[in-house]
Amino acid sequence: KKIMANVSQVKAQFATDITATATATIAALQTLGGAGNMTLTGAAATFGGTGSSQKVSLTSGGNISAVTFTITGTDSKGAAQSETLAGPNANTVFSTKFYNTVTQIAADAAVGTNTSAGVLGGAGDLLSIIFGGRTRIRGMHGVLAGAGNLTFRDGSATGTALLTLSASAGDLDPYIPDDGVLFPNGAFLTADQGDITGLTVFYDG
Repeated sequence: KKIMANVSQVKAQFATDITATATATIAALQTLGGAGNMTLTGAAATFGGTGSSQKVSLTSGGNISAVTFTITGTDSKGAAQSETLAGPNANTVFSTKFYNTVTQIAADAAVGTNTSAGVLGGAGDLLSIIFGGRTRIRGMHGVLAGAGNLTFRDGSATGTALLTLSASAGDLDPYIPDDGVLFPNGAFLTADQGDITGLTVFYDG
């Protein structure tokens, strides 16, 4: 009789903190004489931390809502993604997707009023994709910088919360049932900016 060795399918996802809300983290105030790319800062490649992501903002003092911006970058797993966003009307607008890095912000027309690109980083603004398909959260260990909730959602950043941990600053090593917690459509962690120093989540993958 052939004996098969047990093969572990447990993997680990590491996440660190994101950047606090600021309007010019990714691109300083600037104008464009015609269609083209905004000049990005060095932080455009580092603002999302490790294994985490957040929304991107566009801020302008004038009405440039007729200009369409295409944001290109990566998600918290490093996968390429992009979206289009109408420019602000003397206010700040935000992306729908969460970004770990931004590699390009392209405008389809001239930008006549100083416009900047920044990030949204506050309550519930950190997103870490633990696994995009059916999985079980098996455990976790980390260090928190502040008290807050770690919410694991099913399928997306706005999906049903299937596991919520309320934790204080310090070491985190919670009890998880032996069979883990099932996420039929993927496990997505949301948390507040400033709470996580470093967190490792163990999951089936």
